[in-house]
Amino acid sequence: MMPLPQRIFLVGALVVINHFAWGQCYNCDNQYPLAAQSTTSNSLIDVGICNFAGEYSVFNVTAGETYTWTTCGSAGFDTQLTLFDNGAGCSGTALEDNDDDCGAESTITWTATFTGQVSVLLSQYFCSSNTLVCGTIQWACTSCGGGGGANYN
Repeated sequence: MMPLPQRIFLVGALVVINHFAWGQCYNCDNQYPLAAQSTTSNSLIDVGICNFAGEYSVFNVTAGETYTWTTCGSAGFDTQLTLFDNGAGCSGTALEDNDDDCGAESTITWTATFTGQVSVLLSQYFCSSNTLVCGTIQWACTSCGGGGGANYN
C-alpha cells in the first residue's frame, strides 16, 4: 500500500492536472466587437465578422432566459469557450466552459441567473490565443419567442 504522503501528493497532482486539462481559459487579450451584444432572436446570429482566439465578447442577458453560444461549423481551429459572469473579460467568475461539443468546436448553453452582462472568451485549444485564423461565434436566446432579434455590433 502507498504511504499517505504519496497518496496525498498523487491526488493533489491529479486535481491540478484535471483543472488545467479541462478547466476554464483565462487568456483574454481584448474585446471584439467593442459594443455589448443584445438579442431576442431564437435563431443563431453572428457575433462580429472574424473572432480570433483570445478575444472575448460582451453580451446583455436577462434573468430566466436561456442563451446559446457556439463556434460549431464556423471556426478553422480547435475552439474552447468560457462564459464569465460580467462584461469585463476574464476578471469575473467562470460560469461555464466547453471544449469539443461538436467535433473540435464548442457550444455553451446557459440560463441567466441575473440580468446584466456576461463575457464569452474564445480560445484555441489549449487555452491559447491565435491571430492567424479566425472563426465566428454565434449566439441566440433560445428561450426567447422572437425570431427577428437585433445584433448590435
